[in-house]
Amino acid sequence: MSNLDLHRPQRQAPLGVAIMFLQNIRRAVNFVVIVLFASLGRDFSILGWGYFEWGVVVAVFFLIFSFLQYRKFYFYVNHEHFIIEKGVFRQEKLNVPFARIQSVNAKQNIVQRVLGLVGLKIDTAGSIQQEIVIPALSKDYANVLRDYLMERRYEFEKESEEGDAVDKESKSQDARPKRREPLLKLDIADLLKVGFTQNHLRSGLVLFAIVNGYIWQFEELLIKPFEPYLAETAESFIAKGLILLPIGFLAFIIISVLTSLISTVLLFFDFQFYLTDEGMDIESGLINRNSYNVPYEKIQYFQWESNPLRRIIGYRTLKVKQAGMQAVNERKLIGIPGLKARGLIKILKTQYPHRESGKFTIYKAHRLLFIQRFVWQGLVPALIFSAVLFLEDFGYLYFLPVLSYLLFVGFLSYRFWQSFKLRLSRDFLQVYRGYIFPKRILIPNFKLQNVTIRQSFLQKIRGIVSIQLHTAGGTIRLRHLPETDSRELYDYLLYCIESSSEKWM
Repeated sequence: MSNLDLHRPQRQAPLGVAIMFLQNIRRAVNFVVIVLFASLGRDFSILGWGYFEWGVVVAVFFLIFSFLQYRKFYFYVNHEHFIIEKGVFRQEKLNVPFARIQSVNAKQNIVQRVLGLVGLKIDTAGSIQQEIVIPALSKDYANVLRDYLMERRYEFEKESEEGDAVDKESKSQDARPKRREPLLKLDIADLLKVGFTQNHLRSGLVLFAIVNGYIWQFEELLIKPFEPYLAETAESFIAKGLILLPIGFLAFIIISVLTSLISTVLLFFDFQFYLTDEGMDIESGLINRNSYNVPYEKIQYFQWESNPLRRIIGYRTLKVKQAGMQAVNERKLIGIPGLKARGLIKILKTQYPHRESGKFTIYKAHRLLFIQRFVWQGLVPALIFSAVLFLEDFGYLYFLPVLSYLLFVGFLSYRFWQSFKLRLSRDFLQVYRGYIFPKRILIPNFKLQNVTIRQSFLQKIRGIVSIQLHTAGGTIRLRHLPETDSRELYDYLLYCIESSSEKWM
């Protein structure tokens, strides 16, 4: 790292001005769109200036502001800290100890890729988002800086564990990751399989919500002019709509599937997964190219799941739950979208080689879990629909679908209840649940931060409780477990939390 002189303030690549300029323009897009729609069909003039003149003024303002942002953005090292100073009108200083750095991730959007630049995002301990962002570095410099920051992070971690007896230079060499083993790559065929087995209903509804949100955001401009026409043709429009409803439903399904396929390819294009000495490296993306580093110690637990279509092709989705990243995990997948059983076993063996050793205690859910699911998902809707059929004086033949629905929901509720179980060993807790959409969770006991027991009035009568497992990566809720067994489980997990000397992060 001799080519890095970070003790003196450093600036980003000069082309960073263009990145900051485009970021500022992007933030102003909504305002510009509103102005354009508001003046649609009319001459636009303020102080005698039209679109072109004001466009030049806005562009020049943002160009000057972006240049000042670039000039005022510095990063450097001061003793045990990585520091960023930035701000035009308000100065801001971000001071991050190397020991608190958790991971350094690279990101390239389409503009950065064209300009040959890379953005770095530095995630720190206790944060639910990236606190440090450096948006414009040359690719080679970004890689060197990323390695340097991670080396210093491992160096200070090693110092805290071993003291000052070892020479710093040798520790730096020990801390450097030595292995980068490629475990998985997904080609276009794999991505199309994954995309085809996505939740298409969710994809379609998300797309509908986005389009609908923009329509209602500009309601005055897009809908108001057509209200007289819509009022005159309302009856014929409704009649045609009923006829075209099946076609509209088919179109929704097709658009949803295409949305799933396109979004999967864009997000996971050229997906590469590596195992290193210090963690997992994930690279993916077509328009936005992202590179994530997941240190092993930051991993709180693994969760893998599937669905009927994905089970046919033998794929599972692996999610890596990290400390301080719950909000990020909810927004995007940190893990592998399509993974075969052999690859999953290899990852689990790498992270937890002794997960299957020792004796296991099995915990099953009370039958109240089956009863509640059947009542709320089957019996209540069936009674409501039956009441409508009875009031409308439909024949008894129409009640056959209701009975079929009850039998179907009853079967699924029973299978879900049967699938639910806990496997507890000396060091690990495994959760199994789900029949149509099976889900598995693997948690080391020492990763738990707290365990709580809740009991409602109905549960107290039945002699059952619900348990919540709190980790730095999120909370896992387990309902309707026998009270006696749950108290033993609760006491043992608290013992593991209090007695373990292993670092949870």
